[in-house]
Amino acid sequence: MIISHAYKFVLLSPWKTASSTCHATLSIYDESHYLRFFYFNKYLNRVVHQHVTLAEYLSLPESRLGYFTAAFVRNPYDRAYSGFLQLQDDIAIQPKIVFEHSWIKDLVKAQIVENQKRIIEAEYDFNKWILALPEYEVLEVGRNTNMPLHPANYWTHLDGKQGVDFIGKVEHFDFDFRHFCNITGIDAPNIKSANVRDENGPAPTGRSGYKYLSKMSSPAIGRINELFKTDFELFGYEVVT
Repeated sequence: MIISHAYKFVLLSPWKTASSTCHATLSIYDESHYLRFFYFNKYLNRVVHQHVTLAEYLSLPESRLGYFTAAFVRNPYDRAYSGFLQLQDDIAIQPKIVFEHSWIKDLVKAQIVENQKRIIEAEYDFNKWILALPEYEVLEVGRNTNMPLHPANYWTHLDGKQGVDFIGKVEHFDFDFRHFCNITGIDAPNIKSANVRDENGPAPTGRSGYKYLSKMSSPAIGRINELFKTDFELFGYEVVT
């Protein structure tokens, strides 16, 4: 989540939707005092990170300032696969990072163990992993802070109604990002790529332009269609059958 008091905007950060690129590019405007890494939020009374949802943001004092709000979304297929890769990176990296409190590190380590167990049981195969992933892991925000692969509309909508002022798409990020900059009145800086592996992934597949679809089995695609049904509907992404 990026907060600019000078330009009066808040950019929410759904997981795996160019949030690292946005943070790197907009760092000179970011005045948020909230940590990006795991910390205990005194307004929410729970451990969160940079990917706080819209409902969570509305419990923060900044939500009452009347700032312009925005978020970027991404098609569920690429987002799910990118999340699968990210979990494996997190397993290796997160235990080495300094935490605010030891008990938060204990919580995160327990979540890492659970995530790792699922990936190992799936033999590091995305299709097996997504098919075995419990529905509650995707739909419940509070249970596993380390697996925020929730529907992107959790950052943009409340009860089916749009709750942010602007929604951009990763699929045409350059155009939408510059449009966001124009609306907020900031200079459109050169976009800093902070997610090299994702951007250098497989070429888009088919007319939908989905990067990772060729890596997915038909049952895995069906599972994603089911878990992220609302995202397809709200954001107009083509459903592959």
